[in-house]
Amino acid sequence: MIEVVINFKSFVKLLLETVPELIPVYDEHIDDYDKLLEHVFMGDVTRFVEQLYSDNSDSECLARLLEFLDRAFSTDDEKLKELVSVSFLENLSRDKKSFEGIRILLSANLAKELSKYD
Repeated sequence: MIEVVINFKSFVKLLLETVPELIPVYDEHIDDYDKLLEHVFMGDVTRFVEQLYSDNSDSECLARLLEFLDRAFSTDDEKLKELVSVSFLENLSRDKKSFEGIRILLSANLAKELSKYD
């Protein structure tokens, strides 16, 4: 079995394979910007997560997405860790009811990183 390596370069492709529900968000991003802007796209992913949590906090898709983000953040790729931290965790809306619920669903690793922004 081949181990798939998550790094900054492979991240979005692997994210879309893991969470195909994000493909329309990605397609809209490409339509808007004519190319992939990773940090901007992660803002789109953040809004997707917040909406998904609001619609169904027990969503299997949400669990899959957050687990993938944890795996990405657990790599040694500093550029990828920065992407997840700065453009996902830091972008979570503190003024929404979903914030505390999403925080609870995060892995210990991501929750610790999120606490740096409090």
